[in-house]
Amino acid sequence: MPILDPARLDAYRARTFCWHPKDRLQTIEDAVRFVNARGMVYFWPIKGVTLPNLWTAVAGNRPVADAHDDPGHVTWGWKDEMLDQRRWYYAKVLRGKSTMIALDVVPYFYALSENLETPSHKIRAECTSADE
Repeated sequence: MPILDPARLDAYRARTFCWHPKDRLQTIEDAVRFVNARGMVYFWPIKGVTLPNLWTAVAGNRPVADAHDDPGHVTWGWKDEMLDQRRWYYAKVLRGKSTMIALDVVPYFYALSENLETPSHKIRAECTSADE
C-alpha cells in the first residue's frame, strides 16, 4: 500500500482549502464556487477536523477572530445573503456544525440521515430552503 507523504497532503490542503493569500476567496461568487467545487464545507474551522471551511478560505489558516471588524467576518454577510438565494444548502448537518452543501450533493447527505423515508419530492423542496 502506498504511503501518503504528509508534506504533499499539507500542500494539497493549502491549495484546495485556499490557505495561501493568493487563493483566498474575495467575493460571494468565489464562496459559491468554493462550496460547489468541494461539495460541502463547514462555515467555521472545527477543532480536530481537517475539512474545508469558509472562514479559512477567506481569512487564511488562523483562528477565528473575536474582533467583529476582522475582514474574515465578511463570511457572515455572505451566509446571510445566500440563505434565500438557493445557491447552497445551509444547516447544522454534520456534528451539529454549520455546514454549506452544494445543491447537487444534498440528496446524498439526506440519504445518510434519519429522514431517508421522506419522499423524494420533499427532499428536492428542502434542498432549496435554508435552515439554521
